[in-house]
Amino acid sequence: MRKHWLLLGTVVTAAVIVGAIATRRPTSPVDASAKPDTDARVVAQAQVVPIDGIIEVRPLAEGKVLRVLAHPGDHVKTGQLLAEIESDLESAAVRQRRADREAAAARLTLANEGVRSEEQAALTAAAEAAKQEADLARDRLQRQRALRGQGFVAEQSVIEAESSLRIAEARAREAAMRARAGVAGGRAGERRAAREAVSSAGAALAQGEVALSRTRIVAPIAGVVMARNVNPGDIIGSNVTSPTLFRIVDPARVEIRFEVEELLASRVEVGLPVEFVLPGSKTVVGHGKVTRIAPQVEKRSIGADDARIRADSMVRPAWSDFTAQADARPLPVNYRLEAWIRVSSQGAGAGAPVAAEF
Repeated sequence: MRKHWLLLGTVVTAAVIVGAIATRRPTSPVDASAKPDTDARVVAQAQVVPIDGIIEVRPLAEGKVLRVLAHPGDHVKTGQLLAEIESDLESAAVRQRRADREAAAARLTLANEGVRSEEQAALTAAAEAAKQEADLARDRLQRQRALRGQGFVAEQSVIEAESSLRIAEARAREAAMRARAGVAGGRAGERRAAREAVSSAGAALAQGEVALSRTRIVAPIAGVVMARNVNPGDIIGSNVTSPTLFRIVDPARVEIRFEVEELLASRVEVGLPVEFVLPGSKTVVGHGKVTRIAPQVEKRSIGADDARIRADSMVRPAWSDFTAQADARPLPVNYRLEAWIRVSSQGAGAGAPVAAEF
């Protein structure tokens, strides 16, 4: 019996050895013509951001909000009215300053043109009458002198006639100057003062119109309203701590901001191709190229609230243009993506990772 079991063990051992030899694959020689994979992929957290940034609309005037005409999701045009603040005082000030400017303009017109035609005619007639009186006084003096030479009047009569002539001539000169001044207009100083009054009234009116325009909250750019933080009846101020009333963004001008891990930041260069995929999938929604890279590393901001990602890690921000796939839907601002940056594995240091996956 013992010989039987010994013989059976020998047969089994031989069978195992033969099977191992038979199933062993020959080692193929290394193909020297095969090229190593020279491309690698760096994966980074990405986010859709507006090229022009998010425009924050703040109030420039104080008062009570009367109307709010824009809501989140509304498409607005440049200069479109978003909200309106009460403007009774500003409107009254504009009306008053407009009247002041018109009055100053009328005074300037009078200073430049002189008196009315009727007044000019009256002044001319008065000057002619004064001249006639002077001529009459001159004739009277001549008669008094002739009578004095004949001894019919006293010397005092001649003296009085001479005095009357001087007074009449002075009145004639005064009337003539008034007539000329009425035709020529106001004096140079009066015209200059009238022009300055018109300029000052115009500046005050412009200031009032600016104050009135600030009661109208308008869109500074064309885009989409992202947020609204004001309601009718709110009392708002114009100081630096006043809240943002609206946030507007232009969805047609977007780019991609992504954050590369600090250890891999040196491998990312401007011009490298980038593919953008939905997080956790391989669905490509767009592509682009690295357009610029931040000069320094900073704390992570994209995905910092995700428990699977280290929020305290240092990253290097970079940006890329974005061209959506033909069948992809437009992506909203702040939408999260993954950026697959194609980098070269050549030149990487020993032990350097080829790709970083999240």
